[in-house]
Amino acid sequence: MDIFVARQPILSRGKKTYGYELLFRDGLTNSFPEIDGETASSKVLTNSFFSIGMDQLVLEKKAFINFTQGLLTKKIPMMFPKEKIVIEILEDVEPTEEVIAACRVMASSGYEIALDDFVYDKKLEPLIEMANLIKFDFRLTPRDQIKNALGDLSGNRRLKFLAEKKVNNLSLEKDIVPRCYMEAVGWADALALTAMS
Repeated sequence: MDIFVARQPILSRGKKTYGYELLFRDGLTNSFPEIDGETASSKVLTNSFFSIGMDQLVLEKKAFINFTQGLLTKKIPMMFPKEKIVIEILEDVEPTEEVIAACRVMASSGYEIALDDFVYDKKLEPLIEMANLIKFDFRLTPRDQIKNALGDLSGNRRLKFLAEKKVNNLSLEKDIVPRCYMEAVGWADALALTAMS
């Protein structure tokens, strides 16, 4: 049986590998198959830790893994070593009291938390307070919203910002990207699919 995991490098400003985002794939096609997020995240965790081996996938770096509302409230990330994963809270996760309480436990236990595809909303403030990383999707989020969020959040010294899916727009790169600590390399630049038989 073949096992697939997409691995996207996340680079520091100095172009050094900070970690890898691990994403579910069910074959060599670089697209997300029709599957619910909870199943996809569960398969990424199972394939990465038990079938392929996290050390082989990310070496000594951290794996950024998407977690759904259900997986967060069950505190599933705590089943895995905090030294190996960054908990990515998906943009469709509602910051309910249950989610906030679970994230508070995980953050106080030393897990890193990233907010994926971030667009500021007041209701996200409890999660922002716990987050270590904020990811901006440059294809989906208007430039002025990213600039405003960077301005509003730049006083928080703990937060690092990540630019993902950035476009090759010189003015955008000069204006916003240098304020981001890291960037996810675009799929056209790097994609590793690991398959084991």
